[in-house]
Amino acid sequence: MKYLSIHLDEEGHKVIAAFVPEGFPAAITPDDLRQAIDAAGFGGYCINPTSIEQATKKYNSGEAFEIEVGQALDGKFSVRIAPDQMVAYLSCTLPQGGEPAQRQGVLDEAARIGITATLDLEAIDQALREGGDNIRIAGGRPPVPSIDGRFEVLFPAMKERHPHLDEHDLADFRDLGGIVTVDAGDKLMRIVEPIEGEPGETVTGKAIPVKPGKKVSFSSRLDGVVVDAEDPNLLLAAISGSPSALKDSASVEPVFSIKDIDLHTGNISFNGTIHVTHDVHADMTLTATGDIYVDGTVENSRLEAGGDIIVKGGIIGASELHAGAGAHVRSSISCDGSCTARFVQYAHITAGNGIFIHDLAMLSELTAGHQIVVGDESSRKGDIVGGIARATMLVKAKNIGSDAGMRTVIIAGADQRLHERLNVVIKDREAAEHKLADIIKLLELTHEHPGRIPQESIDTAEATRDALGAEIEVYKQEETELNEEISLADGAQVIAEKQVFGGAEIRIGLEHYTTTELREGGVFRIVEDELLFD
Repeated sequence: MKYLSIHLDEEGHKVIAAFVPEGFPAAITPDDLRQAIDAAGFGGYCINPTSIEQATKKYNSGEAFEIEVGQALDGKFSVRIAPDQMVAYLSCTLPQGGEPAQRQGVLDEAARIGITATLDLEAIDQALREGGDNIRIAGGRPPVPSIDGRFEVLFPAMKERHPHLDEHDLADFRDLGGIVTVDAGDKLMRIVEPIEGEPGETVTGKAIPVKPGKKVSFSSRLDGVVVDAEDPNLLLAAISGSPSALKDSASVEPVFSIKDIDLHTGNISFNGTIHVTHDVHADMTLTATGDIYVDGTVENSRLEAGGDIIVKGGIIGASELHAGAGAHVRSSISCDGSCTARFVQYAHITAGNGIFIHDLAMLSELTAGHQIVVGDESSRKGDIVGGIARATMLVKAKNIGSDAGMRTVIIAGADQRLHERLNVVIKDREAAEHKLADIIKLLELTHEHPGRIPQESIDTAEATRDALGAEIEVYKQEETELNEEISLADGAQVIAEKQVFGGAEIRIGLEHYTTTELREGGVFRIVEDELLFD
């Protein structure tokens, strides 16, 4: 490329292409001109494509020219802070013939926009060498959240009386274990104090506070247990008996053990747990504030328990042959917890939580606050034959009905008692909140006018404030649990794992379905206000 020179201007910033023709040089392309610029040592400069095209045309036409085809650009950078102020980023463009950006410039800019966090100098240097966008050069310190206080159950076999959900969002209250006992002085429950978190800090040095962990305290109502005199966070058994874990406490109920319940023993009423090692014979009544364990069978009797009723054998009432023509005398079972039995026949069972039957429920009326399950993995049967079974969330059996077409009614859906209890809890919580607001106003007044109210009254007000706060938290927790149960009831199901026989009636909410012939098993549920079976 004769007669073409490429050089910098006097200030050393612009790349100049100059052409003074003497003769007729061969034609060139823009790429030829770029190669010439590279060969002259200016390939790293910012070259203007339009100027290259213009210079190429003038060269090929033999017209003299002096054109600026490029310029030197210094390296640039920008520092920004993320919207949450937890990360600082650096974006860099490399120099094109000019001076590279310097680390000190980045440090100065970071300081100017308020970054106080330690900068990653290695990341900055790499970005200045290689360029790039949104390279992380500093980070804030995220807060470490506090951990709320909790109750730790110290007795591994202790039953839990309050509802809990499994991985399928179903409440499981089954307890097939034997009776559990503790001795006076045994450790039952410990309060684990909350662990305070650590405040965080943004890249600009602004503190990020953490919410303190909630404290928990034992209920003021203690049955059969006592707070350790040397450790207020430890609950001990005050008596020997059967333990249960509660939401905010534990209880120990005395255990009354007897071989058989019959006419020789008479009816039994006991403030605690009753353990019958053999059978409950006909026409007897058994009442316990705790649990009732029966290792044998229950025949045509009435059992009432404040906890669970566990019958390892069956629960049977009297058939027509025993009770006289046209009459069925049913065993009557009622408990606030769950009822478990191997089989049930001619029985009326009401359980606050669940009813779990191993083999067969026949011609019985079953009512459970949460679920009824007949049959399990180890059972060959698992049938609900005749009678009525109603539960809030789930009724599940292997077979529903019988090949004789016996009328079998299954009812699932929200229990009105849940809504009634929720209304009561809401009213109690609101009343407590109103009282707390009044106490807070009183305490604010004492701060504004010190000395006007006796210190004793102030101490009482503060204690009342703390007690009301704890009471409100309990109401809120129960309110949450009730809402969760009501929500689960909205998804109530009836499941027949194997078959549904003709004569079975399925009711969920206001919808119902009656089978007229044998069908394969499936799931009944409400979808868009319609009862479907699939």
